[in-house]
Amino acid sequence: MADLGVPFQVGMLVQDLDAARVELARALGLTWTPTRERETLGWPIRACFSRQGPPHIELIEGPPGSPWDATAGSRIDHVGYWTDDIATDRDDLAAAGVEVEVDGTPSGAVFTYQRGRDSGLRVELIDRAGRAAFYERWGLDDPHNDRSAP
Repeated sequence: MADLGVPFQVGMLVQDLDAARVELARALGLTWTPTRERETLGWPIRACFSRQGPPHIELIEGPPGSPWDATAGSRIDHVGYWTDDIATDRDDLAAAGVEVEVDGTPSGAVFTYQRGRDSGLRVELIDRAGRAAFYERWGLDDPHNDRSAP
């Protein structure tokens, strides 16, 4: 059984990322990283993260048919966890009924999406080796970086 600890992010799929940013800033006082456009597994997506966290709120706008499709409505989509061993944790989750839905590792990506059969919860596993680069790329403070150490 995987012991993944506390999620570092909650991912939301949104139909309109800009409108979602404004709404959540107004309603919850969240501030955001700049929106980034990138291609992931061959799909163009737009994403940003709340500066508050963890867990950070991740907003993703993706095209129809993609793993980030929100045409049926904006929604909470997944919880994201750092992992030291993505292959083992992926297999442990699958054995527990949280089946692989999208496995980016064969194409060189460092994440998987897995969905629980009974709960419907989608779990994103992300290789911890990329954590420092993630926080730097998004301009977020890494809560695991002890700046007080000599």
